[in-house]
Amino acid sequence: MPLFQKVNTAAHNLCKLSTALKNAENRPSMALLEKKQQRLVQEIASLENGAASKVDAVETSESSTSDHMHLCMGACIEAPGIALEALHFVWGRFRYRQALSRNSAAVTRELLAWQQALALLVVWATKTRRMAPPKVEDEVRATLQVPGAVTQPSRPSMQGSKASKASKSSFVSMAKRPVVMPAGLSITERFFFKIPPTKQQVLMCIMVRVRLPPSAPVGPHTPNRIIDLLRIAQSKHYRLSSWIDKESMSAIPFCDKAANLPTAYRFLERAGPNHWLDVYHEETNANFDTSDVTRPLWRSAVIVPKGMMPAADSALFQGQTPIFGANSEQFEYPILYDRSERNEFGLDPTPPTPNSDYFEIFFTFNHCLGDGLSMFAFARTFLECTDAAHFNSLDLKLETIEVSKEPPPVIDNLFDPNIFEVFPTAAAIAMRTFGKKKKRLGHGADTPVPRPLPNSSAPLVVSPATPARGYSNARALTFNTEYMAILRKQSKREKTSIAAILVVAALAACRSVFVHSAEKEHKNVLDTDVVPKSQGWVVTNSIRHILPQSKLLQGGDRETDEGLKVFGGYAGSVSNNSLKMKDESLIWERCRIVKKGITTSFIASIRRLKVANYVYRHPKLAEMLEKKTDLSKMSQSYSVEVANLGAWEYPCAPPNAPDSDERVRLDYFGGGLNASFEGSRGLFSLGIITLGGFMTVFVSYDVKVVTVDEAEVFFTSLCKTMHNLGEAGPKATVGQVRK
Repeated sequence: MPLFQKVNTAAHNLCKLSTALKNAENRPSMALLEKKQQRLVQEIASLENGAASKVDAVETSESSTSDHMHLCMGACIEAPGIALEALHFVWGRFRYRQALSRNSAAVTRELLAWQQALALLVVWATKTRRMAPPKVEDEVRATLQVPGAVTQPSRPSMQGSKASKASKSSFVSMAKRPVVMPAGLSITERFFFKIPPTKQQVLMCIMVRVRLPPSAPVGPHTPNRIIDLLRIAQSKHYRLSSWIDKESMSAIPFCDKAANLPTAYRFLERAGPNHWLDVYHEETNANFDTSDVTRPLWRSAVIVPKGMMPAADSALFQGQTPIFGANSEQFEYPILYDRSERNEFGLDPTPPTPNSDYFEIFFTFNHCLGDGLSMFAFARTFLECTDAAHFNSLDLKLETIEVSKEPPPVIDNLFDPNIFEVFPTAAAIAMRTFGKKKKRLGHGADTPVPRPLPNSSAPLVVSPATPARGYSNARALTFNTEYMAILRKQSKREKTSIAAILVVAALAACRSVFVHSAEKEHKNVLDTDVVPKSQGWVVTNSIRHILPQSKLLQGGDRETDEGLKVFGGYAGSVSNNSLKMKDESLIWERCRIVKKGITTSFIASIRRLKVANYVYRHPKLAEMLEKKTDLSKMSQSYSVEVANLGAWEYPCAPPNAPDSDERVRLDYFGGGLNASFEGSRGLFSLGIITLGGFMTVFVSYDVKVVTVDEAEVFFTSLCKTMHNLGEAGPKATVGQVRK
C-alpha cells in the first residue's frame, strides 16, 4: 500500500476514534480508546517522518487529500482533546505536500487548501490554549505569518504558484482565479443591484444631527460648504464616486476631480421637531434609478432652519436632485404612521437643543454599493472634515482634490473553493430551506385593516396625500450612557453581550405580538401554531479583518483600522431559526445561547460565501438555482434581524464639547435598513449604532405584514423588556421581563 494511502487510513481511523471517545459512557472505555488514540498518533508521526524521503513513490490525488484534510479538521473539532495531535499531523502533511510541489505543479492548489486549514488550526489552537510546542509553533508561524508571530524570514514555499506570497490574512489567501473584475460588484451586491424596479430595493440610511462650533457661525455660504464637504468625502471612496455599468457589473469613476463629481442632494426647510422622521421614511422607501448612469446610487438630504436655506435663485438650489428619478417605480400604497408621544422609560429620542442652528443630514445608499459599516465609514469621513477651518474657508479648492481610483477589494476574489469545502454547508442550507415547511410570519397581502390598541396613544394616521414610496415604517429608540453602563454591567455578570441582549429582547417583544394577535382573534395562546414556542433570528457581522489592508488580526486599533474605512460589501450573517422562546425560558440563558451563536458568525459567514462563490463559478448550476429558488422568501420565518455596527468613539465633537473645540457637535445619530419583507430577513429589522456609550436603535417593519396595533405592542414590549433587563436577576424569565 502506498505511503499516502497509509496516512489517509490512519487519519480516517483517528477521526472515527475521536467520535467514539466523545461518545464513551464509562471510564474504562475512555481509557482503552485513549490508548488506541496514542498508538494511532505515533503511527501517523512515523509515517510523516518518512514522507519526505519517499516523495517519488507517492501517488498524487487531489480529491483524496482534500477529503483527508476535512477528516482531520473534523476530528479536531469533534474531540478538542486531540487538537495538538491534529495540529502536528496537519503541519507534517503540509510540509510533505510542500516538498511534493517541487516535482508536480498539479498539487499547488491542493497545497493552498492545506495552508489555509493549517492557519485556521493554529489560530484556533492558540485561542483555546492548546498550542503546539515552541519549535513547531515558531515554524508554523514563520511560514504562514500567523498573527502574534515573532518576525522571522519566511522560507520559500510553493514555487511556481500565486500562493507563494504569504497572505496578509491568516484565514484566506487570494484566489488563483478571480471570479469578478477587480472593480466589479461582488456576487451578493449583484443580487441587490438586479432587484427589479417593481420591487422595493434594499436601502440603508444613516442620519446625524450636528451643530456648528461657536467659531464657525452660520452664514450665507454654509449650505455651499455642506455640499463641498460632501464632495470631499465622496472623492475618498471609489464606489461613491462611480457609476455602475450594467453590462460588466463594474464601478466606473465619473471624473478625476472632486469639483466635477455629480452629487445627489436636496435641502428641506425644517417643518417641526419630528420632521426628520418623515424624511427618514422618504429616504428608506424611495428606490434609486439604476438605469440612470449620470447619478450615483446614493443621495443626501439636509434639513435646515429657514435662515440656512439656500436662495431660490442660487446655483446650489437649482442643482438639487429630486428623490425620484425619471425611471423610478413610485409605489402608491398609503403609509400608516404609528407615532407615540409617550416617553417609555426615557428611551425615546432626545429633543433637539432649542434655539440652536443645527441641521440634520441623511445619507442613503443602495445596498449594492456596500454594507452597514461602509455607510458608517462614509459618515465618519464626512464628520472628520467638518470643522471651523473648512466652514470658514471661502474656497476649498475642490478642483485640486483627486478622486479615488483604487477600487475596494472584492471579497469573492479572496476565495476559490472546491466541492469538498462547500458541500457540507450547501447540504445544510438545502435541508433548512427545502426541509420542513416553516410557518410564514406576518399577514402578507391579505393584511386586515389595521387598528390601534384601545389604550394606545398612537392614533391611526393615514398620510394626507398618498406618498410615492415603499412600505417600510420606522421608529427610533435611544439608550443613554447611564443606562448602557448598567446594561454592560449586567451583560458582563451574565457572560453575554449587548448584541445578544438586543436579539433576545426583540424576540421577547415578538412573543408579545403573537400573544396579542391570538387574543385579538380569540384564539388559544397555548396553541404553538398561534404562539410559536421557538423563533428565528438573524445577526449580521463584518468579515473585514480578512481584508489585506486590515491590521485587526495583528492587534491593530479598531478606530483607525484601514479595513474598517473601506466602502464595499464585507458583511456576513449568522442565524438560528429555532431558538426556544417561551414565557418559562430563562432570559439570561437565552442571551448566552445567542451570544454563542454570534461568536461563530465569522466561520459561518465564510462558509456561506464559499458556497455562493462555488455556485457562481459554475454558470449552469447558478442558472438552475436562480430559476428554482426565490431568494426573497428563503428566510421569511425569522422574527428579527439585527444589524449592530458596534461601539465607537465620537468621530467629531460630543454634544457637551467645550467652546474651544472647533469640530461640529454631534447631538443625535441613527440608521438602519428598510424593511420590505420581500428583501429583509425578519418581521422587525433593528439597526444599532453606539457612539461614546450612547446607543440608538432604529426599528423598521413592513406595513403590509405588520399592522399598526402589532407594531405598537412590539415597541411597548421592547421598551419594557430593555428596562427590566437592567434590573433582572439570574433567574428572570422571558414572561417576567416582557410584561
